Amino acid sequence: MATFYLKSGLLGAVLVAGVVLQAPLFAQSAAGEPASGESAVASEDIYSLVADNVRKHLGDFEVTSVTESPIEGVYELVSGGTILYVNQAGTLLIEGDMIDLKNRVSLTEQKLGKIHMNMLASLPESEKLVYQPDEPTGRSITVFTDISCGYCQRLHQEIDTLLDSGVAVKYLMFPRAGLNTPAADALESVWCNDDPQAAMTTAKSGGRVPPSSCSNPMQTHVALAQQVGLRGTPLIYLDTGERIPGYRDAATIVEMIQSKEKYIP
Repeated sequence: MATFYLKSGLLGAVLVAGVVLQAPLFAQSAAGEPASGESAVASEDIYSLVADNVRKHLGDFEVTSVTESPIEGVYELVSGGTILYVNQAGTLLIEGDMIDLKNRVSLTEQKLGKIHMNMLASLPESEKLVYQPDEPTGRSITVFTDISCGYCQRLHQEIDTLLDSGVAVKYLMFPRAGLNTPAADALESVWCNDDPQAAMTTAKSGGRVPPSSCSNPMQTHVALAQQVGLRGTPLIYLDTGERIPGYRDAATIVEMIQSKEKYIP
């Protein structure tokens, strides 16, 4: 019998705290009936039922998809850029990571990174600040960044390690202080500069970038950051479909990219 650990967080509603759940027990107590009783119902009907039941308790709640989870009686519910776990009746909900204890991997993170990559892929390349290597390999990272963020500055100082390895760096702007702030103005000045790549390097090294204003995608970047649940910068997405919340040295990032296939949204 596989055992999974679900590490819970907060959703602003009454949630189930982090516990180790044995599948048959949760299938009967949480779903309200043995999971075998569901077999006569088509999967698509069950998924629709779960979504409707959740909305009964959470109101106008976005449900992107519902599928079975590795735990019998527990369903994986995707809402925008978030993964939640619910019972069929929609009365119990868990927010957090489902961890495969045998392989020591977060099943939630594995899928979440790919969901977010699909969302990032909807953003045109022209709306990202891109550093291209001289000898591209087709590999890349996408990073939510801010100028004043210390770890963002540190990662940028190592950008040559990425570029020399053929890894492109794509920046999305996220002013941590919010829009309509000096932080946002500084990012806008970088974007609107005649050479935004050089301007970003100057700004992140403490130099002065002349104030400038123009049409820019910062609001789109911030909205996307909120959808993926950004909690701090940098937030790094590898083209493998993995995400790194926080700093990781460039050499390690290159190793991680080269060790896995590129994820195609």
